[in-house]
Amino acid sequence: MSYSSNPLLPKARAQAVRLVVEDGLPLVVAARKSGIHRTTMWRWYKRWLELNQNVQLSNDNRPYRAAGSKFRLAACKWLIPTRSSRPNTFGREISNQAVERIKYYRQRYDRCATIVHAYCIQEGTIVSLSTVRRTLYRLGLVIRRKNLHKYRKPIPRPVVTKLGDLVQTDTIHLTSSYKKQRRTYLYTAVDVYSRWAYAEYHPVISQELSAQFIARAEAYAGFHFTCVQADNGSEFGRYFEDCLQARNTAVRHSRVRRPNDNAFIERFNRTIQEECVGNTDPFSDELYSKVPPYLAYYNEERLHLGIQCQTPASMLQRC
Repeated sequence: MSYSSNPLLPKARAQAVRLVVEDGLPLVVAARKSGIHRTTMWRWYKRWLELNQNVQLSNDNRPYRAAGSKFRLAACKWLIPTRSSRPNTFGREISNQAVERIKYYRQRYDRCATIVHAYCIQEGTIVSLSTVRRTLYRLGLVIRRKNLHKYRKPIPRPVVTKLGDLVQTDTIHLTSSYKKQRRTYLYTAVDVYSRWAYAEYHPVISQELSAQFIARAEAYAGFHFTCVQADNGSEFGRYFEDCLQARNTAVRHSRVRRPNDNAFIERFNRTIQEECVGNTDPFSDELYSKVPPYLAYYNEERLHLGIQCQTPASMLQRC
């Protein structure tokens, strides 16, 4: 049987060995019932005996089911753990001296693996770049990129009862039909309670720009944003959260690959693309001039089914 790290294997080995120890079946029969080869069954049985060396066995080292047997089944260990797959020896292992030199250059200069490798080559320590990287990872001197993302404590979705309780924001990536390059972006924001919307056109995206966009949207709306919800894009990272928390605004993120969590902003993104952007070239100044008039129409004249055929402006007056 090939090596496996299945966490249920110790329990499966125990059940197979019980057929031999408790039921008294021959190894061949127990192996057939367990669906394994007889040699595998024999190895498992020998490992079970090693685990229970301190348990007193019968004279012939063979377990019995009889109650008066000297083999105490209640004191036995049944779970047979999976052994490590790490080899006992490494044929191409680097010397301890090379490891110390890699560690020395990393701690002294605090540079990347490429620079550490260059210093080692200059002094005559012949190691490959991949070996330097593996050594630094093994020593814990660098952190893999996938481990840099910290856990975000989930914030419960607030109950929307008034203006600003929950504002959803997102970015639309606009591409040109002939350039095929994603270089222009449309920041959007929607208040869930009143369906009031705001949008800005920018050639780039960043966390600082995202925080400035929310500040301008709050000033344009005239009410405070209590909670802002965004997706997990790079423009809504830790710096974006810190900037909004300084303004007494909480930030929560939608679940990964769950666009339904941002249903209101996703619907507005589709609406503004169909009614405003259309076939307009995103690299032209025409799009920049079309967004403000459309926002005035969307917030003051356009009727919305979600708020009983009213306008966002009328919802603002009610509050």
